[in-house]
Amino acid sequence: MPTDTAVPTTQTAADPTEDPHAARRAEDAELFARLQAREFTGPEANMLRDRFFLYGWRVLHRWMRDGEIIVKCRENRVFFAAPYTEVEELMRRHDVRQDIAVSAMTRALPRFMAVVLKTWDPEGGRALNTYFLHFALWAFRDAYRQWAKVYRAQMYEILGSAQRNAPEGEEWDPWSPEPDPEYQTLLEETLATILADASVEERAVCAAMLTGATQEEIAVQLGTTRKAVERRLARVRGRAKALAAAGDILVPSVSSAVTR
Repeated sequence: MPTDTAVPTTQTAADPTEDPHAARRAEDAELFARLQAREFTGPEANMLRDRFFLYGWRVLHRWMRDGEIIVKCRENRVFFAAPYTEVEELMRRHDVRQDIAVSAMTRALPRFMAVVLKTWDPEGGRALNTYFLHFALWAFRDAYRQWAKVYRAQMYEILGSAQRNAPEGEEWDPWSPEPDPEYQTLLEETLATILADASVEERAVCAAMLTGATQEEIAVQLGTTRKAVERRLARVRGRAKALAAAGDILVPSVSSAVTR
């Protein structure tokens, strides 16, 4: 009878949970080597382009839908002005999200495939999808700005204000309504005070109200919904009540302009 028993040693396999992306990076490294050998041309390069397009479109669309896109951009040091009201439009409108995401992919892919992809380091710790997405956020910025330019012009068409072109990258300046002989001076001054810190969308809604438009008509003019118009009016009314309570305005509401 043996006096001591040898304990067999077992080699523990690497735990995939330690680095769940290791397999993907290994596959990407093999693909990258094959692409280098073919000078980044051929069927595999085309398939990779399609993969990037689909991945980037899905991620950008989801981040816009969830209201996370600006935070994600800032985390990646992609900075630009984006008023919260425009972020709300991205969250609400599928068509806008789709257009911006497609535009961003269309902008990003040619340069990435021709230049940036070749600089990827297989030992750098990032998978190809992540490497592409960082670059795609810059293209998103440009696509967003293109959409915002048209969107803001639509707001200013409703406003009829001389301040149609805000400096690039800056927030919108406060707007005061043009003097209108049909309204009393007191109402004009009150509206100017209430709207001093309002968003461009809130000012556009109030300006449209002053023309006699209903909420349904304003929604059509602004390309939004009545609920969105109601939310903007609710913010204006809340601001009016706070100013009245503080004694900063002489009338407690702007009911003649914003209660239709």
